Amino acid sequence: MISHPDGNRRPRPAEHRLLVAGERKAEAASETVSSGGVIEELRRRYDRLTQSQKRIAEYIVEHSQAVAFSTVDQMAAQLDVNPSTIVRFTYRLGLNGFPDLQERMRELVRGQLSRTGDPIHDGKVAGHLEGTSFGASLSHDWQNLHRTIAGLDADAFGRAVNILARARRAYVVAGFSTFPVAHYFALILDRLRSEVSVLASNDAFATPRLVEMKAEDCLLAFTFPRYASATHRVVMWAKENKSKVVAVTDSPISAVGQVADVVLLAASAGTGLQNSLVAPLAVANALLNGVAAAKGASALDRYARHDRLMKRWDAFLLKLDGAD
Repeated sequence: MISHPDGNRRPRPAEHRLLVAGERKAEAASETVSSGGVIEELRRRYDRLTQSQKRIAEYIVEHSQAVAFSTVDQMAAQLDVNPSTIVRFTYRLGLNGFPDLQERMRELVRGQLSRTGDPIHDGKVAGHLEGTSFGASLSHDWQNLHRTIAGLDADAFGRAVNILARARRAYVVAGFSTFPVAHYFALILDRLRSEVSVLASNDAFATPRLVEMKAEDCLLAFTFPRYASATHRVVMWAKENKSKVVAVTDSPISAVGQVADVVLLAASAGTGLQNSLVAPLAVANALLNGVAAAKGASALDRYARHDRLMKRWDAFLLKLDGAD
């Protein structure tokens, strides 16, 4: 760049050609950034990107704060690509260059940070845990939950509830350490509505149930890194049979996130070797409450009949009205 006394910077000839070309591409593009924002646009276009473009897309999704507050050269160094590759990529998205991408990421980050607290560094709440490994873990879970809440789309949540409440049959799938969330969700959903099936990655009895899947059914998939391959196979089977797919995952460009009809994002990164399931479980619980509200009297009646049966069988030590 050439500096001038008034502080303005004039592009070098080569860079000027790149910027002009990018501007022309942006003006001529038939597709522009959708109303869902940059993240939704990345998800929509992901399959059509080259491998280097996919790396850029993944970095934007996973490191929104870094993109918001670093230069294009710094981002290029992290990805080991040429800065011009990133600039061209932003124009491909229908943006007005890297500064436009940064501003959109800053809006996203500002929204997240304005809602995020940290109980461990708040002496009135949990300051006595500061400096401990378990305190760090609890703080991280708190932040995961806050980021998840801040990032949830109310319209998407409403669509997910509507699908789960109205489908002829609801399937719930997850694999490995994520399966307990799916099991909990299916257990409670079955108390709210009929025709619920839960599928595990190693479930030998899953196939007979899957062959009955039809367009009027739905599938809820919980999937987090390292993403169970069996969960993805079940999702693709559902799509093949034109069933609606709701995904609770950590990224809109995860394998399942790319193909799902509705994506609800839940932060799952943990401080240890395992994922954190605090935020995914909170999303599952919110969905259940949404389905209960949508089903109304029929859900309350079904839940009450189930509860009466459990009481007759003396299923619980604690004799209370309500959930176990």
